[in-house]
Amino acid sequence: MTTIREIMQSEPITVRPESSIRRALELLIDHGISGLPVVDADDRIVGVLSEKDLLKVFYENRIDTVEAVMTPDPITISVDAPLVDVLDCLMAFDFRRVLVHEHGKLAGLVSRADLMPTILATLLERAPRAG
Repeated sequence: MTTIREIMQSEPITVRPESSIRRALELLIDHGISGLPVVDADDRIVGVLSEKDLLKVFYENRIDTVEAVMTPDPITISVDAPLVDVLDCLMAFDFRRVLVHEHGKLAGLVSRADLMPTILATLLERAPRAG
């Protein structure tokens, strides 16, 4: 069975709560991604910043930092949890990614796209074999 550790992005691009909104937007655009984990100086997960969070910037003139718009205390999954926990989380919530922690520190993330090869492999395993 595939594990979270095998499919997660182990070095995701991150921002700090005090990072500027401009910097966060540049990272999203430059890397073609839709969200960023927000970590403190010890790599502990303190939030997640999504494109949806950043839409608020359009309406507010005084938003300068990631902390002002990020979603604090996001749902995370342990790197040792069963992979089905990631799937359950993505199905239950309107998330595009799940942050993965190891002892409270960011270990990586799993996006919907990261799961597609596993879904394909599962589909192929279930397919009747030509004999």
